[in-house]
Amino acid sequence: MINPKPIIQEIIDPDKKFAVKIFIKRDDLIHPLISGNKWWKLKYNISEAKSTGHKTILTFGGAFSNHIAATAVMGKISGFKTIGV
Repeated sequence: MINPKPIIQEIIDPDKKFAVKIFIKRDDLIHPLISGNKWWKLKYNISEAKSTGHKTILTFGGAFSNHIAATAVMGKISGFKTIGV
């Protein structure tokens, strides 16, 4: 399974006059095809399907659906057959 990237900490003010810090969570770096909210949405569904012994994932989406593409990739990585409608 893919693991999300850690939170990156950057100091905004290098002189530390204001002691301001920002924490950036880079979900765009999780995977080139399954990033951000798609990974978080699929993670738990794939885990549940695996724990209950399912072999195939069926999903629905519009034309040129990024969700269907992400499900296909996540399914392949996780050992599932996938069907996108």
